[in-house]
Amino acid sequence: MLKKISYVLDRRQKRNLVLLLVIILLGAFVELLGVSAIMPVTSVALDPGSIETKWYLRMIRDVMGFTDAKQMIIFLASAVIVIYIVKNIYITMMNDLQYRFIFNNQKRLAVKMMDCYMHQDYLFHVSKNVAELNRNVTNDVNGFFTVVLNALQFLAEFSVCIVLFIYLLMEDVVTTLVLVGLIFVFGIFFVMVFKKVLVQKGEQNRELNVQTTKWILQSFSGIKEIKVANSESFFIHNYDKNYSQFAVLQRQQSMLKFIPRPIMEAVCICGLLLAVIIKMQFSSADIKSFVPILTAFVVAAIRMLPSFNRITGNFGSMMFDKPAIDSVYHDLLEIEQLMAQRQTTEKADCKITLQEQLAMENISFRYPESEKWILKDAALTIRKNCSVALIGASGAGKTTAVDLMLGLLEPQGGCVKVDGTDIRTHMTSWHQSIGYIPQTIYLMDDTIRANIAFGVQEEDIDEAMLAQAIREAQLDTFVASLPEGADTVIGDRGVKLSGGQRQRIGIARALYRDPQVLILDEATSALDNETEREVMEAIDGLHGQRTMVVIAHRLTTIKNCDEIYEVADGSIQRKTHQEIFG
Repeated sequence: MLKKISYVLDRRQKRNLVLLLVIILLGAFVELLGVSAIMPVTSVALDPGSIETKWYLRMIRDVMGFTDAKQMIIFLASAVIVIYIVKNIYITMMNDLQYRFIFNNQKRLAVKMMDCYMHQDYLFHVSKNVAELNRNVTNDVNGFFTVVLNALQFLAEFSVCIVLFIYLLMEDVVTTLVLVGLIFVFGIFFVMVFKKVLVQKGEQNRELNVQTTKWILQSFSGIKEIKVANSESFFIHNYDKNYSQFAVLQRQQSMLKFIPRPIMEAVCICGLLLAVIIKMQFSSADIKSFVPILTAFVVAAIRMLPSFNRITGNFGSMMFDKPAIDSVYHDLLEIEQLMAQRQTTEKADCKITLQEQLAMENISFRYPESEKWILKDAALTIRKNCSVALIGASGAGKTTAVDLMLGLLEPQGGCVKVDGTDIRTHMTSWHQSIGYIPQTIYLMDDTIRANIAFGVQEEDIDEAMLAQAIREAQLDTFVASLPEGADTVIGDRGVKLSGGQRQRIGIARALYRDPQVLILDEATSALDNETEREVMEAIDGLHGQRTMVVIAHRLTTIKNCDEIYEVADGSIQRKTHQEIFG
């Protein structure tokens, strides 16, 4: 587990962690000072003669010039007050540093995980569940630093206990050994019995977290269809079933973490009293002389009992969240290796522009774990500012061909080239040259402005480019009719807009960056005939101005395209307008 934590943390985080460990170790000695400071007060109060027998009391008397035990007690009591104030200020600052380290770095790791996932290729996201990625970025990152925090607190409390044990051992060997022996036996029992169970419960917790999140996402994403079908009870039932299992697991985990606490408390108190009985039964020493030692043990026990409870709680939390450590480690290891491989092939400092043609050369592609080739040695050449239509039956590979042109998928054979240059080596630059309009436009619950300038910070939006995109998408009349214009909020997934308006926002989004290539993947197939005609007016106005690739089922959509290709049986074959339209 330490190796995995070390891999995830960077050099600066490790350096800060080491510094924090030093502060925690010093905190153990500060706690010792708080416990040991009580004994001189007790010794002088019970036996003023101890001033002469103990060297440190004698030195204080001589330096301060005290003449009686009363003055010494007042001074020592005042010193204890100062010590406890300073001790608790230090402990408070130490805990604040721990929380700063944990939560600042938890944010950094969550952003790092998000960054890694967002930069993975399209195929990675096709194979992943959104609820699973949400769990990894939020719960697993939280679980990772919960383990780190519990490990720090475990070390802090363990250091305090070790220092106090050494101190008590110096004061009374028999009593200390009885306590240590009982605690050691209980600790071994706790680790053997609870460790494996807690790790299993932690893994189950991760899986159930995905299921509960999945049903929330599915319920609210499909609320319109759910309402129409009167299916609310189905989704509520499944959410309730999964959350019930999750709640049972949380209860079991809480009890497994709690059970050791009362047992440990009973062990410590009984052990201390047993040691006192043994001491008084077999020792010939005066009871009065045993009181300061007993006082030290009582004060130490009062301080250590919460530590023992926290140690068992920390250990339980670490074991329960251990699967989160494993998940974060394996995901980062795998993702960073993939990103490193990708960086070796992409030339980020080079810019790619379409001057002559876009070509698919002997492309072969099939999805992982599938034996069927979607495309096999397929070829297609598209001249600059030419509009090309791709037709074919559903499942023939039209969208796959477009995804390969976009660089979202990587072919098993062949390559996609722009003027003879493989797009895989210039992917960032290539994406800057493309405008993409899918069948279903993803719209944020934000303004029209933010949805058109998709991914651009509000202060960085180019107003001239925004206005031009709105005009080219023939959206200007609609935007002008709105009281707030382009600053109108369109609701979740654009629920306040019609289908045609959503598609035109998608067109404006694609045109905002003034792309060289425009790709439309059945961009009008979900629209009625009248709305499709209106949207196609906006698209037809772009013919000859940009290179266009259009996927469509309706022939009316592609009648103005310069060339038509049919995708079938793994190949791409050119068709004449005569063959298609008769």
